[in-house]
Amino acid sequence: MEIKHLSLKLLILFSCIVYTYGNATDCVYTIYVETGNIPLAGTRSNLTLFLSDSTKAQLPIVNLKDWGLMGSAHNYFGHGEVDLFAGKGPCLRGPVCSIIIVLDGFDNWYCQSIEITTVGSGKSCSQKKFEVKKWLDVIKGSAVILQDECSDDDDDSVVGNDPLERSK
Repeated sequence: MEIKHLSLKLLILFSCIVYTYGNATDCVYTIYVETGNIPLAGTRSNLTLFLSDSTKAQLPIVNLKDWGLMGSAHNYFGHGEVDLFAGKGPCLRGPVCSIIIVLDGFDNWYCQSIEITTVGSGKSCSQKKFEVKKWLDVIKGSAVILQDECSDDDDDSVVGNDPLERSK
């Protein structure tokens, strides 16, 4: 009888271990975000970041501050600051080569650069630095930036919020 209970306990323990470590398709993403060192570059708004690979597979990170490693009292996206974020999510099929940055708020922000490192079990480590050097401005309708470096054609653009503007 004791062997039966021991076997059941071992089965439960093994199941917990497999559940915890069994998803080999998860990767850890480390993200450095550099805010420009120019007047009024910082923001108190939230950012949403979409990471993509060359197959257009995408990982959305809604409210990047939730991944922040600098503490809840830290002023993320401050003037001239470099902020560190990390989180776990599904691995993309290839290395990150495209990002979409969305300013979720009421003001503007100058993004100097974003650097992303991806590590996953059984996958090669990848690192990509995007030299963005652009303003995101909710009031002027440019709260979204696409930085696509997946192909030789650089299609870096600021996408406006006005649907008529995008269709021109």
